[in-house]
Amino acid sequence: MEVLIFITALLLDLIFGEPPLKVHPVYWFGKIVQFFDKFDLGKLNFFWGFLCTTSCITFATILALIPFPVWEIYLLFSSISIKSMVDHVKRCLPDMKVEEVQKIVSRDVSKLNYPQRCSAVIESTSENFVDGFFSPLFYYSIFGIVGAMVYKAVNICDAMIGYRKGKYEKFGKFAARLDDVLNFIPARISLIFYEMMRRGSASFALKYNPKINGCSMAAMAYVLGVKLEKPGYYVIPGGREPELKDVEKTIKIFYKLCLISSVFCIILLMLKTYLIY
Repeated sequence: MEVLIFITALLLDLIFGEPPLKVHPVYWFGKIVQFFDKFDLGKLNFFWGFLCTTSCITFATILALIPFPVWEIYLLFSSISIKSMVDHVKRCLPDMKVEEVQKIVSRDVSKLNYPQRCSAVIESTSENFVDGFFSPLFYYSIFGIVGAMVYKAVNICDAMIGYRKGKYEKFGKFAARLDDVLNFIPARISLIFYEMMRRGSASFALKYNPKINGCSMAAMAYVLGVKLEKPGYYVIPGGREPELKDVEKTIKIFYKLCLISSVFCIILLMLKTYLIY
């Protein structure tokens, strides 16, 4: 049953992309975070952030425990992103429009030149492969829909409050660290898939990993043979400056990675079923 749910969720994402905003679990998690974000408790901000994140986790668990296969398909479908990610990237082409690139990265795009905007899009796509696709499916394969939804809740909390500035330094710390922990293993497993794209990707990524779970970005830089850069923060020395053709190639690699990792997760599901029964 889990394999059928898995495949159905993938097909729904490829056909329809994201569910409508108001009925998207991510929207519901966001509303919880926004409630907590209204308050600044000073020295108690870490505890307040902990309470915010655990509230989202609790809500995600409650959603996942509703025992209907169709509901489980919907939740898994809502936890992954292939079509919408590719659509976002395509809207940036061919000029790397500032307003479109800004929608998928947090840095100030207006200060970036063309190659740096290409880099930002490539980085976002490679990160999204892990955060927005492989990690939720990996946790689904091991822990079922509860695993996928809890991961997604933590990831949304990190995306919204996991910053090192102002009150978020403490308020978002628990969410950011928990997201790092949950992505640590999937990010490194992803290097196996990149290795299938180009031999040497894994060793390069581990050497030039720009942050704790930036393996996927470094591996993508190596596969493309380009330099990826977030000015003032890091440079991944993969080769020449990125161009339009590299962004277009990234979309193709993204699709391949999603296919390979899906097969990997289906094998995990089948092994789990065999070991249980």
